[in-house]
Amino acid sequence: MKVKYAVLASVLALGGCDQLGKKAMDSLPDPSPQQAQAAQEAYDDLREQNFEQLMAHLEPELKAHFEENEKELHKFARGLPKEQFKTRKIVAKNIEKASNQPGKYTVTYEYGYAKNLVQYDVSFDKAGGSAKICDLNVSVFGEKVN
Repeated sequence: MKVKYAVLASVLALGGCDQLGKKAMDSLPDPSPQQAQAAQEAYDDLREQNFEQLMAHLEPELKAHFEENEKELHKFARGLPKEQFKTRKIVAKNIEKASNQPGKYTVTYEYGYAKNLVQYDVSFDKAGGSAKICDLNVSVFGEKVN
């Protein structure tokens, strides 16, 4: 009987944590329409390996970083599925404030494919701010993409 109560309490606690996380994410603003459009266009350009068009969406510092580390950009692009994604949703939002650096607003998108899941983190200067991307990262889960 005690085990049943412990399991029930654990399930309720985990459910409560999920609700707290959702409320915390909902308290942060969504990206502006211009930021959302820039994020999507940059993702599409990366997937299609249109690096010149991709660079137009990036802040000068990130653009310079990828020009110096071109292999990193190609690695991101090669790992992305080429088929059309089935789902796209925001799964996290974060505002990072460091005393010695300007703030950073990061949105994590999740793209669902038939055999893969892609996590795409894209950062801007602030929520509702510039549509220029100051950081991005891509993680692919599932079957290896050729």
